[in-house]
Order: sequence, then structure tokens, then C-alpha cells
Amino acid sequence: MNDPRQTGLRSAANDAARISFRVNGREREVVAHPATRLSEVLREQLGLTGTKVGCDAGDCGACTVLLEGRQVCSCLTALAQVSGREVVTVEGLAAHDELSVLQRSFLAHGAAQCGACTPGMLIAAAELLRTNAAPSEEEVLDALGGVLCRCTGYRKIVEAVLAVARHEIESPHPPAGAAVGSRIAKLDGTQKVTGREIYGADDYPRDSLWLRVVRSPHARGEFRIGDVQPLLRRYPGLAAVLTAADVPENSFGIFPQVKDQPVLAPGHVRFCGEAVLALVGARSEVMAIPESELPME
Repeated sequence: MNDPRQTGLRSAANDAARISFRVNGREREVVAHPATRLSEVLREQLGLTGTKVGCDAGDCGACTVLLEGRQVCSCLTALAQVSGREVVTVEGLAAHDELSVLQRSFLAHGAAQCGACTPGMLIAAAELLRTNAAPSEEEVLDALGGVLCRCTGYRKIVEAVLAVARHEIESPHPPAGAAVGSRIAKLDGTQKVTGREIYGADDYPRDSLWLRVVRSPHARGEFRIGDVQPLLRRYPGLAAVLTAADVPENSFGIFPQVKDQPVLAPGHVRFCGEAVLALVGARSEVMAIPESELPME
């Protein structure tokens, strides 16, 4: 079975190129396949995890960055597209560790809650205010429309942007004696508006194992998994090969009492892309194993 995503990973290693571009005012050079997602390069090679990835499909806008001053979804932007150009991420909005006016306004209005969308919202708002210093509420809504938020209901974010346009920046810290009944800054708000907050996808132990899922290229069919021991002996960095038999409760679903989809297919697949088995081990090893060597038929 062939998973085109994993095939792409292997070919990317063979066709890597050296590409230079500016990120937050600094010249950077990376080695990667020209078609690699910009979001992946920013996060995994440059350590700029302030750029969040919510969907990898351009739907949520969490990964929004500025490319030559215009907002783009970095998950849909190929590395080759930024060669020799300027990229700004949320980490580049604060100058010399001083929060920008926009970031301070987000804090003052409670616009950063869970924080997953905050970097994208800030970037989108930064482009708007650069091109339109006095936007209407409708223009703010339109400019931020490409970034989805599940926490705020958008009102606090819109109010924060409009406050910057009106030069009505509130302090996130009420004066002494006026704290009761006043809005105060979110305790971890600064980390969220600067992109320094660490989420589960932003860091991992250095000795972590990687899991690669092998998926069916067929819409329907039966298969059999043979003895995995020869594969484990052939690849020392491979720690385990997981099949349906290794999952104690091999089902999941939306409803608590009706879990009708297997975690790993138990001998037959029902749609193209259904998970069949998982390879666990060192990243270089699990990504390099050809699917032609897997004990499946």
C-alpha cells in the first residue's frame, strides 16, 4: 500500500534545496524541498511555534503570516514562494520585547483567550491597520474573516482592533484602588499575544518516538498482515508495528455509545485512506521504510 503523503516525505528528503528568505527582519536559510509548507519550515526548522496549525487546509487561518506585507495561510504557501522575500510572524510584531500597540490592545480587551487563533488574528489585524488606519467595524470583520475563533465570539477582538484605530488604548492593568469591577489582563495573555505560549504540538521530549500511519489506497478490500518480526529485525530503529489486534478498544466515533469506526482496520478497509497499521520508532527509520517491505497482502 502506498500513502502519497509518506511518499512525498521521502522524495522531499531527496530533492531538498537551499532557500533563503527574511523572517521578522532577519535573513534565514533553510534546506528543504521547495514544496514544503511554509508553516512546517517556520515551526520545525526555525522554531517559530507562534504560528499555529489548526487544519493544514487553509480553512482556519491560525497559521496566517505576512508575506511581503500581505496575509497568507502559511500552510498553503510553498517554501519556494518565499525565496528572497519578507515574512513576518507573530514573533515579529513586538519590537525589542516591547509589545506593539495592537498586542497591548488585545490584552486590554481580553481578546486572547485560549490563544490558538490569536497569532493569526494579530497578523490579519496588523495588515488591515497598515493599509487602513481608520477602518470601520465592517472592514475589521472582513479583514479578520479568514481567521476562525472558538472562544471569544469575536467581539473582544473587533473591539481591540477598533480601539487601536481610534487611538483609545486601555491599560491592561487598572490603577491602584480601581481594580474591583475592572477588567484585568489575562495572567498568561502576554505569552499568547507574543507567540511564546507552548501548546502540545509546539514541543516534545527529545527522545520521543514517532508514529507513522499507513493508510489504504483502495476504497474497499480485504487484507492480511503477516509476521512483523522480520521487519523489526531489519530496522533496529523500529520499536513496534501496531495493528488492530494491538488496540484494546478498537473503535471510536462522535457519539459516546455508538463507536462504529475502527482505530486500525481489522482485516478489511471501507474507504480510501483508512488507517491499516502504524509504525512506531525513530523518525528517520519509520519515515524511510518502503511500504513494499511491509508484511501485508
